[in-house]
Amino acid sequence: MNIYDYIKNGVIMTENNNLDTKENAKDEENKLFFKSFSDFKDFIESSKYSIRSISENEIIFKFDDKDQTTNFFTMVIDEDVEAFLKLKDNLESAKKELNEKLLRLAAEFENYKKRNLIEKKQATYIAKENMLRDLLFFIDNFERGLNLYENTQKDTDFFKGMKSVEKDFQTFLEKNNIKKININIGDDFNPNFHQALELKKSDKFDSNKILEVIQTGYSLDDKLLRPSLVIVSSGADNE
Repeated sequence: MNIYDYIKNGVIMTENNNLDTKENAKDEENKLFFKSFSDFKDFIESSKYSIRSISENEIIFKFDDKDQTTNFFTMVIDEDVEAFLKLKDNLESAKKELNEKLLRLAAEFENYKKRNLIEKKQATYIAKENMLRDLLFFIDNFERGLNLYENTQKDTDFFKGMKSVEKDFQTFLEKNNIKKININIGDDFNPNFHQALELKKSDKFDSNKILEVIQTGYSLDDKLLRPSLVIVSSGADNE
């Protein structure tokens, strides 16, 4: 719609109430009157116009009709109109600011979800580690009991049944990617995997060599779960 359509539809009245045709609307300058602020808003949003000038209490709109005839219409400004014009002028800036805020909020929420997921995984992993450490102590005691009776009960059905249970334990550990830390007597002491319980002099092994394994160590997902408890050589007396 152009300005003349608004005039014909009665949305806009000029200073001359009988002005309702294009020919009559060609006065050099006419005052516009709107029935409501909503009508003014619709008019501004759908019309092609430019602002010629703004004075303290009025605004002059410039319109070009189909015949390239320039028409000027003056509208007296009230508070509502001023507020709307200001809002319209700042609309793009406000939309940009809002979009930036929404993008920041979306990014912050995405980061929160990632942190929350990481924290949950860490908490689950720590709980799993603690449970498996407790299970390893049970397996240690079970193996010690088997070793005590291996020489005297080796051929009994009871002992064979217990060895089968031990095998099930090992299968469980393998399925959960839990591996023994393999140590041979005489290996170098490695503080990343071993915990020294005692230093002993040795004529057979140089210093910092493992003399005895007290408790087997384990890794979980290639990460240390429990260090091996060992006795380490301090070397011979003459060193």
